[in-house]
Amino acid sequence: MTKEQRLIIIDELISAVENIYWETRLHMRRLIDNAITFTSFFSNKWPQRIVEYDWLCEDSNLDAVAWKKGKLLFLDLLASIKFACELRNDINTSSNINIKQKIKNDKIFIVHGHNKEMELAVARLIEKLGLIPIILHEQPDKGRAIIEKFEDISDDVGFAIILLSADDAMFDGQYRARQNVILELGYFYAKLGRKNVIVLYDTSTKIERPSDISGVIYEPYDHPGGVWRYEVAQELKEAGYNVDTNVLT
Repeated sequence: MTKEQRLIIIDELISAVENIYWETRLHMRRLIDNAITFTSFFSNKWPQRIVEYDWLCEDSNLDAVAWKKGKLLFLDLLASIKFACELRNDINTSSNINIKQKIKNDKIFIVHGHNKEMELAVARLIEKLGLIPIILHEQPDKGRAIIEKFEDISDDVGFAIILLSADDAMFDGQYRARQNVILELGYFYAKLGRKNVIVLYDTSTKIERPSDISGVIYEPYDHPGGVWRYEVAQELKEAGYNVDTNVLT
């Protein structure tokens, strides 16, 4: 992950936290989880510091004044993390290649949650279009930690499909995707550019869609043979892939 990518993600987090208020404080849970997962990519210290602000998500034993002070302290912590990111060199200098100059290959990274049907349907679509689906857990570990494995494999793809499925129940009756899925959405958004990322979201359940990542294309997923297949194929064509939509009929 390059310095530029880290700064884009931390700026998104800071902006999202700034837009959380006392009345909507329970939404802070998702942002704290995202911050913990994001910082774990490059530090053992920051996740431990972030956990100290879990109380900002609680619904009882709080008053608005104390909560607002806590929010400001959390923003100060995120600003410190941003400063640390600015000082760090690129973790992977090979990722520093300009996005427009990066050569396209046939590998399409699929980020998924617990919905196996979605995962398999999208993988089969990619194969049908003559491309290679890359699913992290199907790739050999080669003695690497999960983060190292993710960074190595994601460095060799030119397009990512993110699957938002109803993995975690929320307090308001909605569901949300696994938090690592949201993190990897932000990662690929920064790494590949928004034109090379598409999000499919499950329509069978009311699912939260991240509001703090602008410009990403969201398409509804209904069933394995749905219209979403043509939308994905079209986005791949727009991104420069030579695919034939006639194979879908």
